[in-house]
Amino acid sequence: MEGKPMFSLHKTRGGVHPPQCKDMRDFACTSITPPERVLIPLNMHIGAPAKPVVSEGDHVYVGTLIGQVEGLGSPIHASVSGTVTKVATEQLPTGATAPVVEIVSDGKMESDPELKAPEYRTKEEFISCVRDSGMVGLGGASFPTWFKMRAPEGKSFEFLVVNGMECEPYITSDYRQMMEHSERVIDGVFRALEALEIPAAVIGVEDNKPEAILELQRVVKEKGREDRIEVMSIPTKYPAGGEKVLIKATTGRDVPAGGLPIDVGCLVVNVTTISRVEQYFRYGMPLTCKTVTVTGDCIAKPGNYRIPIGMSVRDVIEATGGMVKEPKKIIMGGPMMGRTITDIDCPIIKANNAIVVLHDAAVLPDETACIRCGRCVRACPLSLSPFALDGASRSHDVVALDEFAVMNCMECGSCAYV
Repeated sequence: MEGKPMFSLHKTRGGVHPPQCKDMRDFACTSITPPERVLIPLNMHIGAPAKPVVSEGDHVYVGTLIGQVEGLGSPIHASVSGTVTKVATEQLPTGATAPVVEIVSDGKMESDPELKAPEYRTKEEFISCVRDSGMVGLGGASFPTWFKMRAPEGKSFEFLVVNGMECEPYITSDYRQMMEHSERVIDGVFRALEALEIPAAVIGVEDNKPEAILELQRVVKEKGREDRIEVMSIPTKYPAGGEKVLIKATTGRDVPAGGLPIDVGCLVVNVTTISRVEQYFRYGMPLTCKTVTVTGDCIAKPGNYRIPIGMSVRDVIEATGGMVKEPKKIIMGGPMMGRTITDIDCPIIKANNAIVVLHDAAVLPDETACIRCGRCVRACPLSLSPFALDGASRSHDVVALDEFAVMNCMECGSCAYV
């Protein structure tokens, strides 16, 4: 039976093929000049905001705890060394109100001397360590990773599904993680399998990233992990990286409407998330920076950059050479599921994986009347009826929205694209 694949590829429905625009794929990730100040929101996760545990005037290091949570949530740490100059609740440029901690950098970027690699002996201690790392889903969901790793009473994980798809146009930060830190990715996957007592893992990667697939397969073979970890090449199609879509493609299992991956025995983790979890267990440094693709036809020096959390988009753009033309649209994230921002003083948060600054590509065609052609229905990966949801939404008909299962929508944008 040696060499027989543990997983087989399954067909998924819907999806679209937008231009990939992966121009930054071969740009190695580089560190950015640290900013003079950072403004770190304490609500960078699903769940209640963290409560500040520092005060104005306190000196902090990189990795110092500044926000602690109870229940569902994720601790937050300083991303620069320096002095806390503000602890307040204020409205962010995105419009959300959140507690924030402002730190003025001393320019030294000194790591907290109390940080050390964590140790664990049990599953519960492992999950507690992941919680202490401040890790959330780095693919954009922001769900606390430690909470996701807790299987409910009476259920267990059969598969760890690692999401290396990165199907969103423009973004290449996950690709660089797989190319530059492939060993860390595989070690992180194996560590999670062992600690959480999961039999097997599959790493799903779109077939437009053949170099990443070969690199991960090389490391799996080199480390002798073929019996537990498989790297699967999956046809390029947006949104193949959607959680439910990826589970279907790799395991053939359908997550029920309103259900979660655990309902079909799966734990889904982003590839950069698992890599950064492994980094925490090696060195003890919690999540303080993000790998971000800075790109678009307005950016002077596009590329993949390591950016301290809390650095403003304005400072990021200036640190990467500024802009060569006036932008018509600035997106935090990708063009399909990202958020358009109008104020570039908003901070980089844990879930940010791209800043896309567009001029020419930002011109959208005028909206035309729906002719019930059905293309949006064919494109929906979750078998919804987008045209019906659109009509119910425009007429504010909440009953109809519920009947058409609006809560099952993952807002991938495939219907709008077609």
